[in-house]
Amino acid sequence: MKNRIEHGTALTITLATRNEGKRLELERWLQQRQSPIQLVLNETVGDIEETGSTFVENALIKAQATPPMVPGGWVLAEDSGLVVDALDGLYELSPFPGLKSNRWLTPDLRDSLLTQAYPNRMPLDRTTDSGVSNTDLCYGILALMRNQANRSARYCCGMVLWNPARQLAIETLESIELWVIDGEPRGTHGFGYDPIMLLLDEMGEPYSHTVAELSSDEKNQISHRGKAFQSILAALAKETDL
Repeated sequence: MKNRIEHGTALTITLATRNEGKRLELERWLQQRQSPIQLVLNETVGDIEETGSTFVENALIKAQATPPMVPGGWVLAEDSGLVVDALDGLYELSPFPGLKSNRWLTPDLRDSLLTQAYPNRMPLDRTTDSGVSNTDLCYGILALMRNQANRSARYCCGMVLWNPARQLAIETLESIELWVIDGEPRGTHGFGYDPIMLLLDEMGEPYSHTVAELSSDEKNQISHRGKAFQSILAALAKETDL
């Protein structure tokens, strides 16, 4: 029997994140498609230790650790990161930075690579508990990529939709191809590594604008997170009356 959890007139999905940027990205994706789904944050959940060996495993860990805000409802979690081909194996990380995309750069390593710290350049960016900003991370990648001919990269997203009442997990892994810029970070939209990443056209050639220079609507059309969300919702439609 199909299961529909009501919250007003929409199916409500609890997000296993406190990252407002991710919530807004998915919400805009839903608005563009006039979806009846509502997304809510469970802001009572603290930091969840990500001990999985893949993006999907980490997403499942976060989903199962987050209670749904609607009894019997669904929880959506994702673990995403950057993969830079030329840096594979660096600091014993393969892929690099992969699962450690937000944590590979320690303050000591930052000071060694950059000689200084950089403040976040975008409103939705975050700073780690150790004081490393997202802009530090961008400059760190650029420093490591100096003189590298192979600048190919990928955004990867493992996403899991979890229903604890039914012990049901819907999983997917999606990615988009990218190119690391050779120069200074550009753009103030998005978050994370967006200011140093270029999308590729159908011929595999990089566009001139960074992901952070795209509008929210333009980014949502190609987002790895949006692609994963689309796959999840297609599977969810088979489980609900949505």
